[in-house]
Amino acid sequence: MTQRTVSMSLYTRTQNTRHSTIIEFRREQTRNHTMEPIQSEPRIYADDPFRARFGHQLPRGLREEARGMEWRTFTNTYAPTGNLRISNLESEARRGGMFHFNATLINNCQGERTTTDAHIMATGPVSACTNLLADAGRRVEILEFHQFDIFEATVTFIYTCNNVSRTWAMGFGGTPEQSAASAMSSAAHLLYG
Repeated sequence: MTQRTVSMSLYTRTQNTRHSTIIEFRREQTRNHTMEPIQSEPRIYADDPFRARFGHQLPRGLREEARGMEWRTFTNTYAPTGNLRISNLESEARRGGMFHFNATLINNCQGERTTTDAHIMATGPVSACTNLLADAGRRVEILEFHQFDIFEATVTFIYTCNNVSRTWAMGFGGTPEQSAASAMSSAAHLLYG
Protein backbone atom coordinates (compact mmCIF):
# COMPACT_ATOMS: atom_id res chain seq x y z
CA MET A 1 0.00 0.00 0.00
CA THR A 2 1.43 3.38 -0.91
CA GLN A 3 0.86 6.48 1.09
CA ARG A 4 0.83 10.03 -0.14
CA THR A 5 1.99 12.76 2.20
CA VAL A 6 0.51 16.20 1.94
CA SER A 7 2.18 19.00 3.81
CA MET A 8 0.28 22.03 4.80
CA SER A 9 1.61 25.15 6.36
CA LEU A 10 -0.33 27.23 8.82
CA TYR A 11 0.82 30.66 9.76
CA THR A 12 0.07 32.27 13.04
CA ARG A 13 0.74 35.93 13.82
CA THR A 14 2.07 37.03 17.09
CA GLN A 15 3.32 40.60 17.52
CA ASN A 16 4.77 41.26 14.10
CA THR A 17 6.41 37.88 13.74
CA ARG A 18 5.17 35.03 11.69
CA HIS A 19 5.65 31.49 12.84
CA SER A 20 5.06 28.54 10.62
CA THR A 21 3.57 25.33 11.90
CA ILE A 22 3.69 22.34 9.59
CA ILE A 23 1.04 19.67 9.93
CA GLU A 24 1.28 16.50 7.91
CA PHE A 25 -1.75 14.62 6.72
CA ARG A 26 -1.39 11.12 5.34
CA ARG A 27 -3.86 9.77 2.88
CA GLU A 28 -3.99 6.18 1.87
CA GLN A 29 -4.30 5.73 -1.81
CA THR A 30 -6.83 3.19 -2.88
CA ARG A 31 -5.37 0.10 -4.42
CA ASN A 32 -6.92 -2.17 -6.95
CA HIS A 33 -8.63 -5.04 -5.23
CA THR A 34 -8.61 -8.40 -6.84
CA MET A 35 -11.31 -10.94 -6.24
CA GLU A 36 -9.64 -13.83 -4.52
CA PRO A 37 -11.61 -16.83 -3.36
CA ILE A 38 -12.18 -17.08 0.34
CA GLN A 39 -10.05 -19.77 1.81
CA SER A 40 -12.39 -22.46 2.98
CA GLU A 41 -11.93 -24.02 6.35
CA PRO A 42 -13.33 -27.35 7.40
CA ARG A 43 -16.93 -26.88 8.47
CA ILE A 44 -17.53 -27.37 12.16
CA TYR A 45 -21.06 -28.43 13.02
CA ALA A 46 -22.76 -27.04 16.07
CA ASP A 47 -23.54 -29.08 19.12
CA ASP A 48 -27.21 -28.37 18.41
CA PRO A 49 -28.02 -28.50 14.66
CA PHE A 50 -31.51 -27.08 15.14
CA ARG A 51 -30.25 -24.10 17.13
CA ALA A 52 -27.55 -23.45 14.52
CA ARG A 53 -30.24 -23.31 11.83
CA PHE A 54 -33.27 -21.74 13.57
CA GLY A 55 -32.08 -20.31 16.90
CA HIS A 56 -34.21 -22.61 19.08
CA GLN A 57 -32.62 -25.18 21.33
CA LEU A 58 -33.55 -28.83 20.90
CA PRO A 59 -35.14 -30.65 23.85
CA ARG A 60 -32.45 -32.01 26.17
CA GLY A 61 -32.53 -35.72 25.27
CA LEU A 62 -32.66 -35.02 21.55
CA ARG A 63 -29.90 -32.44 21.85
CA GLU A 64 -27.64 -35.04 23.44
CA GLU A 65 -28.39 -37.59 20.69
CA ALA A 66 -27.95 -35.10 17.84
CA ARG A 67 -24.76 -33.45 19.10
CA GLY A 68 -22.45 -32.68 16.19
CA MET A 69 -24.81 -33.84 13.40
CA GLU A 70 -25.05 -31.84 10.22
CA TRP A 71 -28.54 -30.68 9.26
CA ARG A 72 -29.14 -33.23 6.48
CA THR A 73 -28.16 -36.14 8.72
CA PHE A 74 -30.35 -34.75 11.50
CA THR A 75 -33.47 -34.52 9.29
CA ASN A 76 -32.86 -37.93 7.72
CA THR A 77 -32.52 -39.45 11.19
CA TYR A 78 -35.47 -37.82 12.98
CA ALA A 79 -37.87 -36.86 10.17
CA PRO A 80 -37.73 -39.65 7.59
CA THR A 81 -40.42 -39.99 4.97
CA GLY A 82 -42.23 -43.12 6.06
CA ASN A 83 -44.31 -45.53 4.04
CA LEU A 84 -47.41 -44.56 6.08
CA ARG A 85 -48.08 -40.84 6.52
CA ILE A 86 -50.89 -38.69 7.82
CA SER A 87 -51.43 -35.71 5.55
CA ASN A 88 -53.86 -32.79 5.25
CA LEU A 89 -55.07 -32.91 8.85
CA GLU A 90 -57.91 -30.42 9.30
CA SER A 91 -60.37 -29.93 12.15
CA GLU A 92 -63.76 -28.48 13.01
CA ALA A 93 -64.73 -27.69 16.59
CA ARG A 94 -67.68 -29.62 18.03
CA ARG A 95 -69.46 -29.57 21.37
CA GLY A 96 -67.91 -30.75 24.61
CA GLY A 97 -64.30 -29.95 23.67
CA MET A 98 -64.31 -32.45 20.79
CA PHE A 99 -63.12 -31.88 17.24
CA HIS A 100 -64.02 -33.57 13.98
CA PHE A 101 -60.79 -34.30 12.07
CA ASN A 102 -60.41 -35.00 8.36
CA ALA A 103 -57.10 -36.51 7.27
CA THR A 104 -55.56 -38.29 4.34
CA LEU A 105 -53.58 -41.46 5.03
CA ILE A 106 -50.92 -42.15 2.41
CA ASN A 107 -49.58 -45.70 2.35
CA ASN A 108 -46.63 -46.66 0.13
CA CYS A 109 -46.43 -50.43 0.37
CA GLN A 110 -44.32 -52.51 -2.02
CA GLY A 111 -44.16 -49.74 -4.60
CA GLU A 112 -47.92 -49.23 -4.61
CA ARG A 113 -49.35 -45.98 -3.26
CA THR A 114 -52.83 -45.83 -1.78
CA THR A 115 -54.57 -42.86 -0.23
CA THR A 116 -57.46 -43.10 2.18
CA ASP A 117 -59.62 -40.30 3.55
CA ALA A 118 -60.20 -40.70 7.27
CA HIS A 119 -62.67 -38.99 9.60
CA ILE A 120 -62.36 -39.16 13.37
CA MET A 121 -63.66 -37.42 16.50
CA ALA A 122 -60.95 -36.60 19.04
CA THR A 123 -59.99 -34.06 21.69
CA GLY A 124 -57.00 -32.79 19.71
CA PRO A 125 -54.70 -33.41 16.74
CA VAL A 126 -52.29 -35.68 18.62
CA SER A 127 -55.16 -37.83 19.88
CA ALA A 128 -56.55 -38.04 16.34
CA CYS A 129 -53.15 -39.07 14.91
CA THR A 130 -52.61 -41.61 17.70
CA ASN A 131 -55.96 -43.26 16.92
CA LEU A 132 -55.41 -43.19 13.15
CA LEU A 133 -51.97 -44.79 13.48
CA ALA A 134 -53.25 -47.39 15.98
CA ASP A 135 -56.01 -48.33 13.54
CA ALA A 136 -53.26 -48.90 10.94
CA GLY A 137 -51.39 -51.21 13.35
CA ARG A 138 -48.79 -48.69 14.52
CA ARG A 139 -49.34 -47.82 18.16
CA VAL A 140 -47.32 -44.74 19.14
CA GLU A 141 -47.18 -43.47 22.73
CA ILE A 142 -45.84 -39.97 23.39
CA LEU A 143 -43.50 -39.55 26.36
CA GLU A 144 -42.44 -35.92 25.64
CA PHE A 145 -43.98 -33.26 23.39
CA HIS A 146 -42.31 -29.98 22.31
CA GLN A 147 -43.66 -27.53 19.72
CA PHE A 148 -42.19 -24.23 18.40
CA ASP A 149 -43.32 -21.61 15.90
CA ILE A 150 -40.60 -20.94 13.35
CA PHE A 151 -41.21 -18.14 10.87
CA GLU A 152 -44.50 -19.09 9.15
CA ALA A 153 -44.30 -22.76 10.13
CA THR A 154 -44.43 -24.96 13.21
CA VAL A 155 -42.04 -27.70 14.26
CA THR A 156 -42.90 -30.53 16.65
CA PHE A 157 -40.46 -32.77 18.52
CA ILE A 158 -41.80 -35.88 20.24
CA TYR A 159 -40.16 -38.61 22.26
CA THR A 160 -42.19 -41.74 21.60
CA CYS A 161 -42.28 -45.43 22.37
CA ASN A 162 -44.07 -48.66 21.65
CA ASN A 163 -43.67 -51.84 23.73
CA VAL A 164 -40.10 -52.40 22.53
CA SER A 165 -38.45 -49.21 21.23
CA ARG A 166 -38.09 -45.54 22.05
CA THR A 167 -37.21 -42.78 19.61
CA TRP A 168 -37.24 -39.04 19.01
CA ALA A 169 -39.06 -37.73 15.94
CA MET A 170 -39.50 -34.33 14.30
CA GLY A 171 -42.16 -32.89 12.01
CA PHE A 172 -42.66 -29.58 10.21
CA GLY A 173 -46.00 -28.19 9.09
CA GLY A 174 -47.83 -25.05 8.12
CA THR A 175 -50.05 -25.35 11.20
CA PRO A 176 -49.51 -26.90 14.64
CA GLU A 177 -51.89 -29.74 13.68
CA GLN A 178 -50.00 -30.57 10.47
CA SER A 179 -46.68 -30.38 12.30
CA ALA A 180 -47.93 -32.83 14.96
CA ALA A 181 -49.23 -35.18 12.24
CA SER A 182 -45.86 -35.07 10.48
CA ALA A 183 -43.99 -35.81 13.72
CA MET A 184 -46.35 -38.69 14.55
CA SER A 185 -45.88 -40.14 11.04
CA SER A 186 -42.08 -39.94 11.43
CA ALA A 187 -42.28 -41.57 14.85
CA ALA A 188 -44.41 -44.44 13.50
CA HIS A 189 -41.89 -45.04 10.75
CA LEU A 190 -38.94 -44.95 13.17
CA LEU A 191 -40.65 -47.36 15.56
CA TYR A 192 -42.09 -49.82 13.03
CA GLY A 193 -40.06 -49.32 9.84
